[in-house]
Amino acid sequence: MTESSNQGSEHIIRRFQPEQIDEALAYFNEHGYCVFSKAFDLALGDAFWADVEHQIAHNEQLSYSLYGKIYQGPNTPPDGKKLPRIIDIESHSELARQLILISPIAKFLHALYGYPATCMQTLTYKFSSEQRAHSDKVLVSPPYVGPYDRDTLAASWLALEASSEANGALIIYPGSHKLSKRSLFDGFEDSYEAYTNWLETWLQENGFKGVTFRAEPGDILFWHGDFIHAGGAIQSPSDTPPTRHSLVCHYARIPLEQPSLDSGWTRVKLPGGSYYQLASGTAAKTSSPASLMHRIKSRLASLVRSSIGT
Repeated sequence: MTESSNQGSEHIIRRFQPEQIDEALAYFNEHGYCVFSKAFDLALGDAFWADVEHQIAHNEQLSYSLYGKIYQGPNTPPDGKKLPRIIDIESHSELARQLILISPIAKFLHALYGYPATCMQTLTYKFSSEQRAHSDKVLVSPPYVGPYDRDTLAASWLALEASSEANGALIIYPGSHKLSKRSLFDGFEDSYEAYTNWLETWLQENGFKGVTFRAEPGDILFWHGDFIHAGGAIQSPSDTPPTRHSLVCHYARIPLEQPSLDSGWTRVKLPGGSYYQLASGTAAKTSSPASLMHRIKSRLASLVRSSIGT
């Protein structure tokens, strides 16, 4: 286990080796997060990102979240591919499927759940989202999953590049998972700005200080579903913002026998757990526009209205 200090905070981020599952789990329960160092092969991470770039250039079935809307194919504005926030790339990339339940993730989540984990959704980022402080707890609602135990919600964040203040390193709030708090849907009239304004005041009133997570390639950060975190502001003075390649995955403890609730998605088993796969040909269907629009609107509600991600 290694430690690193963080300016402006007394909290020290501890890093665990992939085999230190029990120690990491105790730390996670106490602080709401934990970090594993050298948790995946850097060559795999590089190959995955090369595949991401290939998919952006050649795959018209990719879905992007941009400025509060979901786009796909030729309807995607130029910024959608320049500033990609790709939704569920594991439906398109074998390398993504290798990463979402790679051994350290599957083992840690099995220790957390006492049960194989299910990856419900992913987001792939080229840059920091610069998203303000938030909790994921009520925001992750893929329609094909249906109701699930939100107390089991957890996330992994895979660092594919080093991060610092220059490229918008994540900001985390240790211990923030322990206290109950209002959600976006508790009196904010679905106003994300009102919610984040309130949450930042709540953090200050309860003594939670943001800590910058300066990641190294190969790090995997896990956080609790009600853990407060933010995408750091990109502070580089360069006219060209520096990248911060990352893959974010959301998981829960979902009964293995429970199928997908949407015919456009199939639940698929992997070593260590399962995930949801966009059914072959779904994105290309034109014979049932009403059904496709329903799926798009449902995903919009889940992924865009609430601005999930970091």
